[in-house]
Amino acid sequence: MRYWNIVTYLIEMFRMLQSQLVQFYILKSSNLTSQSFPLLKYNNNSSSFANISFMKVGNALMDDETDQTGMVDYAWDHAVISDRVYNNIKIKCNFSRPNPTQDCKKALNAYFDVYYIIDMYNLYIPTCVSNSSISSNRQHPVIQGVAPQIFSKFDGWHKRLAGYDPCAPNYTKVYLNRPDVQKALHANVTNISYPWTQCSEIVPVWGDSPASLLPTLKKLIAGGIRIWVLSGDTDGRIPVTSTRLTLNKLGLKINKEWTPWYTHHKQVGGWRIEYEGLMFVSIRGAGHQVPSFKPRQALQIVRHFLANKKLSSTPFSQGNEFGKHSSSFFKQTLL
Repeated sequence: MRYWNIVTYLIEMFRMLQSQLVQFYILKSSNLTSQSFPLLKYNNNSSSFANISFMKVGNALMDDETDQTGMVDYAWDHAVISDRVYNNIKIKCNFSRPNPTQDCKKALNAYFDVYYIIDMYNLYIPTCVSNSSISSNRQHPVIQGVAPQIFSKFDGWHKRLAGYDPCAPNYTKVYLNRPDVQKALHANVTNISYPWTQCSEIVPVWGDSPASLLPTLKKLIAGGIRIWVLSGDTDGRIPVTSTRLTLNKLGLKINKEWTPWYTHHKQVGGWRIEYEGLMFVSIRGAGHQVPSFKPRQALQIVRHFLANKKLSSTPFSQGNEFGKHSSSFFKQTLL
């Protein structure tokens, strides 16, 4: 399925449902949704959209050059790669170009070698060690043409996300291929001849993935769309370093500088910076999919986002973040 086919599908879905939708919120992460949903809102060929006014982006690819630069910087800064590997990449790779040189490929192979033995999606969780007959290979098939244009050419980029249980993809594959489960989900009604996998080889080429979403994000901000960008700070896949470099490239005015935000029991949940039209929030100790690693903090962020309330920049005890007259909202946040 091509990139614009997905956008077209979503637009048609919203047209069918628009009479039932008063307001639509987008909460999204990672590769596909980070690129499809903004273009769904800003598509010059479409005359009708859902009433999209708010958008929350988590650990998402947004710009090839800064994303890939940040991935390498983050790996070096977190003692994942050596000085030699880091310096080779800096000398031999130009991430503003779509195709790497042979010297750059060699340098990047040394970078990806590390992520065969530790988890790219969270540097500090264990990897799957399983005696099961189920394959524990957590590699996606390589799909040509996806963003980022250079890193996506390497097998190491295509590791599957595991979440808080590093063996979860193994269990999921078995469970979702059970006939009774597929029947309950009304799935596989056409009786396909191959098993369900987390990422299949049916789509070998991705032909129209943009190298940067920054022009689109600028248009969305100018159009008054309220945007929060989140980043788990232990993610090596699309790390906080990449996101910060990307946001700096946008050149937005800073309304409120870097400050901590607090979660329950007076603990720092992460940091935030408020730009003109965009809020950046980091989450301490979270990997690529924040809810998998920090579910309480993820729910707190979602509830604040939906209620259009800022996260607390001062320590608080459970139940009084918004004062005695607003305690019911915070109690809901921590459910």
